[in-house]
Amino acid sequence: MADFEHYVLDRWEPVIYPMLRFSTSRNYKHLVRRHLLPFFGKMRLPEIGSAEVQMFLAQKSKDYSPKTVLSLRNLLSKIFGTAQKWGYLQMNPAQGTQVPALVITRERITLSAEQVRALLDHLIEPYRTMVLLAVLSGLRRGEIFGLRWKYIDPANDSVRVAESNYEGISAAPKTQASRRIVFVHKTVLDALESIRPANHQPDDFVFHTNRGTALNPNNVLNRAIHPACKAAGIPRVSWHNFRYTYSTWANPTGESIKALQSQLGHTNSRMTLDVYTQPMPRVQKKLAGKIARVLLPVAPKKEDTVQAEGVLLN
Repeated sequence: MADFEHYVLDRWEPVIYPMLRFSTSRNYKHLVRRHLLPFFGKMRLPEIGSAEVQMFLAQKSKDYSPKTVLSLRNLLSKIFGTAQKWGYLQMNPAQGTQVPALVITRERITLSAEQVRALLDHLIEPYRTMVLLAVLSGLRRGEIFGLRWKYIDPANDSVRVAESNYEGISAAPKTQASRRIVFVHKTVLDALESIRPANHQPDDFVFHTNRGTALNPNNVLNRAIHPACKAAGIPRVSWHNFRYTYSTWANPTGESIKALQSQLGHTNSRMTLDVYTQPMPRVQKKLAGKIARVLLPVAPKKEDTVQAEGVLLN
């Protein structure tokens, strides 16, 4: 029986990676070489039990976030699960192992209306339209950079998400929920129209390099958006922060959570509520006031309370 390293590199990766999205296989390769091979590499597959996997996870928990440890456990479960299906193992040693509870360690930045306007004022095109689209649509980073002119439908005030771009590689969206129609305000459509080249082709990327290839999201952040954040006096943001901003400001409007879920491309509404919407103090204060106005008319007045206490004392 081959050891873990030869099984993963010679048998598992060549068969499994072609079935995965480029971004997923790239992430798996990193985790395998950075974490799994140094620990399990020379172990024979039958020698790896739940105790060894738990020992590995406990060791990683000392230096890495719960999210990273969970990703490692899930990847091990995929690797061992395949080995079990192929008859190399009787059981999956990663199943039933414990990982640390997931906690949010970084504050999620949600921009205020004033901060959004300040950022837009310090951006030049096409980056201003790019951020405007991100904030007013909730599109993912890859969906923005994979957007082509043929997916924009001004007649229906919408954008069709049919493609995503990751590090220059275009692919269909990962889930059925991600393949969707996203409705946007006329302000966004007007901004897109203002940067549309006269000689554009339907298959051209909306946001592209001089060579016509998709822009690099990290380069856009570092060279355009982060300097604009500094000039505007607002926190440095990521692409996810624009998505958080959209979902947080959309949630308190009273619209259906299913509508917001569809806009964001989530497979379930719990993800929409738990992860992509943040508490808004001003809205919470309004809610407190609304509840008070409803309840206070039936609450006893101060003089009534004094009179009742007098009756009890007599």
